[in-house]
Amino acid sequence: MKRPGFTLLELIVVLSILSIMSAAVVPLFRGTLESVESDHSFRDLIATIKYAQERAVTDCREYRLYISKDTNEYWLMSLAWSMGKNSKKFIPVEERQGDRMALSKRLEIQRLTAKKDRKEKASYISFYPSGACDQASLTVGRENGKRMKIQLGGSLGEIKVDTE
Repeated sequence: MKRPGFTLLELIVVLSILSIMSAAVVPLFRGTLESVESDHSFRDLIATIKYAQERAVTDCREYRLYISKDTNEYWLMSLAWSMGKNSKKFIPVEERQGDRMALSKRLEIQRLTAKKDRKEKASYISFYPSGACDQASLTVGRENGKRMKIQLGGSLGEIKVDTE
C-alpha cells in the first residue's frame, strides 16, 4: 500500500542542500552589512562636521569637534563662556552629537592634523559664527586598505571629501 508523501531520504537530501546553500550565502551578507555599517559611520562623521558648522552660524557661538585618534571617537562641544582668547570653557552639546560617538570597528583614524586640547586628550576643529573653520585634515582608513580624506578650512569653511 503506497501513501503520497516524501521519504525520509528525500527530506534529508533537500535539507542538506538548503543548509549548504545558506552556509555559502551567510558570509557574503555579513561582509555587505559590515561595509554598510562603516559607510554609515563615516557619513555620520561628515554630518556631524556640517552640523557643527551650521550650529556655529545659527547660534553665533564657537563650536568644536573633538576627535580622539587613540579611542577612535568624536564628539561636539559648544562655547559656554570666554574670558579672553586663551580662557574658554566648552561644554558638550545637548543633542546626540555631544555624546562620544565611536567610528565603526572597521574604520580607523590614520592621520589627523588639527589643534590639540591636552585637557580633553584629543584634537579639535573649531567652527566659528562667521562660517569659517580651522584648517584641518583627517584621514580615515578601512580594513580593505581604502582611505577617505576630509579636508576643512578657510574663511568659507569648506569641507572637501576625497576617496583614495
